[in-house]
Amino acid sequence: MPLRLDKDILVSEKFRSIFSKKPDVIIRKETQILLLSSKTLITVGDVVTETVLRFGIVPKLSIVDLKTKRKIPQSIQQDKFDKIIRVKNPPGTITKELWCSVEDAFKSNGNILIIVEGEEDLASLPAIYFSPKGSIILYGIPDEGIAVIESGDSIKTEIEKYIKDMGEGAS
Repeated sequence: MPLRLDKDILVSEKFRSIFSKKPDVIIRKETQILLLSSKTLITVGDVVTETVLRFGIVPKLSIVDLKTKRKIPQSIQQDKFDKIIRVKNPPGTITKELWCSVEDAFKSNGNILIIVEGEEDLASLPAIYFSPKGSIILYGIPDEGIAVIESGDSIKTEIEKYIKDMGEGAS
């Protein structure tokens, strides 16, 4: 049974440093995204989402906050998505609303865009956790490239452990 949040989780500095570690795979050339187009793609972040859309690929799920580098306004081709969901998620937090919206997005048909009022940085955790095995989660690393994570049992188990460790509101 999937992990449920009973309350919002405020992510401590200890966990932020864990989550900010660079992944094993980073795309440094945008055209490399085309190599992943046969997979179920999930994007977290405005620039990476717009980059994927520019290559004619519409992700199953995209999570954005309509800003880049936390303040520069960013536009997204919202008309490319079948459904748009709006949620609130303050910086440094994973809200119950965000967590449940990501879970629901994977139960829905079509391509879903979640627009976050606040900050979407930590949305990669529920995106990885709820994504189908073998999916590719892409998120931006400012001034470095695009992080590539493949969804699988071990990373889902790791995320579940972190969520449980961060908040007693997870069950």
